[in-house]
Amino acid sequence: MNKKSINHNLNDFFPKYIIDDFLFPLNTYLFFLESLSINPSSFFNEWSEINRQYITDKYWKSNTKLDWKWSLSFPLFTILEKYINTNNNPIIIGFSGLPGSGKSTLGSWIDSVSRDLEKDIKVISLDDFYLPGNEMDIAIRGNPWDVPRGFPGSHSLDLLNQTLKYFLKTGILEYPTFDKSLRDGKGDRSGWCKIETKVLLLEGWFLGCEPVSDLFRLDYLSEDTFNLNLSQVEKNYRVVIQESLAKYIKIWKLFDKIWHLKSNNFNNTILWKTQQEEEMIESKGSGLKGNHLLNFIRMIQTSIPQQSFSFINSDTTVEINQHRRINKLITTKYYF
Repeated sequence: MNKKSINHNLNDFFPKYIIDDFLFPLNTYLFFLESLSINPSSFFNEWSEINRQYITDKYWKSNTKLDWKWSLSFPLFTILEKYINTNNNPIIIGFSGLPGSGKSTLGSWIDSVSRDLEKDIKVISLDDFYLPGNEMDIAIRGNPWDVPRGFPGSHSLDLLNQTLKYFLKTGILEYPTFDKSLRDGKGDRSGWCKIETKVLLLEGWFLGCEPVSDLFRLDYLSEDTFNLNLSQVEKNYRVVIQESLAKYIKIWKLFDKIWHLKSNNFNNTILWKTQQEEEMIESKGSGLKGNHLLNFIRMIQTSIPQQSFSFINSDTTVEINQHRRINKLITTKYYF
């Protein structure tokens, strides 16, 4: 199929107001849908249906762009629905994206729409498995950014591993909840949830990252490449984090697929995280600000080598720019 016929077909399937909002080539979009085993015509008709449109529109933010809907949210939800219909056993999908990229907002949308459409889909966060407060204080004591949580080593990995394995066997998920506002913003466990579902989407900011084999070379070069000017204390602590990150690989292996919401520039997270905390302060009255926010952003930038985020072994990658507009779609493996 040549590019001309692809574009012609897409214009047949999708109204001009939708495809004009895409920043990526139309042939890329068609290949993306086909790789996900999604029929473009059926896909458009389903998500344009009045009742479904009403349900999905309830949970969008007012400024949500059409590319975010039609090339990320709707395709991902369609895939999760397909798993319900084609898989006899419970399944876990990983979803990775830098802080502030929009993954938690998307997760909340999927959770809400799943509930209204009565679909067996549940979204949880790696953050739910943070260590209890007192254990957390001990585990990350002395970190050079003076942050209370966030990087590899902050989670109850044995609990996470056992919980996910039990879910894969039974479809029952019993997991803790974590409230970041407790203990004056340091956070703590706030309760437990128990549900039964078919498809689980687990999101996290370093989900899918693996340790690098040449950390010392990267640390030497990073000052020139990324202008990070790593202190010796940061370089030393990154070794500790790499050792912790190696223990997460057993978790990543439990996922059937990984989706990566990838930034086209790692430093976009500076703006995103700042905006995220400002919104949290406005809506909930609390959030990171001042030096606490700067320290957390510094942790994001330096705790894990940025190279790790460029080589996440994802099955589907959706690349976004500084404005969270989608500019690239990559699917490496056919799904069904």
